[in-house]
Amino acid sequence: MKDKLFVLLAISMSLVNNLNAQGGERFTEVQFLTEDSVRISASYQLPAVQTKSSPAVILIHQGGSSRQEWFGLSLVKHLHEEGYAILAYDVRGHGKSAKDEGSLTDLFNNPNRAPLDLLAATEFLQRDKRIDAGRIGILGASIGANLACMAAASDKYNVKSVVSISAKTSAAQNLSGMKEQIRPRTAFHIASKEEQGGQRDKWAHELYAMTTGEKKVEISDGSKHGSFILRESKSLEKSILAWFRKTL
Repeated sequence: MKDKLFVLLAISMSLVNNLNAQGGERFTEVQFLTEDSVRISASYQLPAVQTKSSPAVILIHQGGSSRQEWFGLSLVKHLHEEGYAILAYDVRGHGKSAKDEGSLTDLFNNPNRAPLDLLAATEFLQRDKRIDAGRIGILGASIGANLACMAAASDKYNVKSVVSISAKTSAAQNLSGMKEQIRPRTAFHIASKEEQGGQRDKWAHELYAMTTGEKKVEISDGSKHGSFILRESKSLEKSILAWFRKTL
């Protein structure tokens, strides 16, 4: 069954091999299957200058959005130019990915739904011999940030470093399916000061306190949420690039 599922629709490189321009960059449209047979759509881009084995960053959007929210950000362009492969996928029920049963509220907390999308994404990268399987990072917003924190606390995802933007402590815990408190390893937590009445600032600091190893927290002015914080703060983009240079 596992071999059947992770032959990923004829395994990742039969992938719908059409190139499309998104935010001025060229990505390959790819698809892969999760353990529960949900088809996930993603955009994949190898680094501008390829080496024998490149690091990769997975981009995970916020709830109610899609991978399109990342395109056009100068951060994505800079990651590509600095030698990172980029995999931006649509969480199930969003964008071009297939839907499953259950509500959005459940999706944001159920360890047997969205985490399976991320697991399939990491396995997709690990099967690409051009990627260094030991240097996979995540940049996530909102539910994407919760998934990033969850993955950073588990050996199952083989993630080396994450950036979480607008995470929520309880949701990250719920997604992990763990009874004990999660302990993310190597994580950079970001939020806006007035976001959700200051709650996201509080949760960013909570998750920072729970993080082991290399860690950082940065709170921007204003009340923007998720990836939209980056559209108003070039300094944060520089901080994220510096973070991945150091930790990935």
